[in-house]
Amino acid sequence: MRLAFPTLSGLILLGAGCASGGLRPSYQPFPQARVDTVNALPAAVIQELTGRVNEQNMRPQWTSPGEGFLETQWFNLVTQQSGVTDRGNPERIVLLRFWADPIEGGKTRLTSEAVIQRGGRDPSALPRDNEMLVPVGHAGETILRRVVAGVQERFGR
Repeated sequence: MRLAFPTLSGLILLGAGCASGGLRPSYQPFPQARVDTVNALPAAVIQELTGRVNEQNMRPQWTSPGEGFLETQWFNLVTQQSGVTDRGNPERIVLLRFWADPIEGGKTRLTSEAVIQRGGRDPSALPRDNEMLVPVGHAGETILRRVVAGVQERFGR
């Protein structure tokens, strides 16, 4: 009976660790999300992205180099403030997400998106269902391109 307790408690802890999941969301990037190759491992890419996002005056909401994921706080493009929403002008509030996945040769497939909240939000829908990619030419797309270009400049493609 003594051997059963340590084994059982170990299984419980293992199960609890798996059940907690991680920071990386269960949903996938939007199909039209940007996809790039970076000549570095995913953890290094996420760490560099964190610095590049901070340079844009944006703040990370969730970051996990080990899981290859980074999400910023909502960012007001006009006031340059993170962590705020403007329900009257949702097109000027943007959020960036990055998924970094290993590929052959020690490289990373970097998938990134800049999203805004849809007009006419449905409060009963999941938050992701109320989002859409920024339109081409949007200031959020410009920031996303600048951040990704900086990472590629640092590590190569």
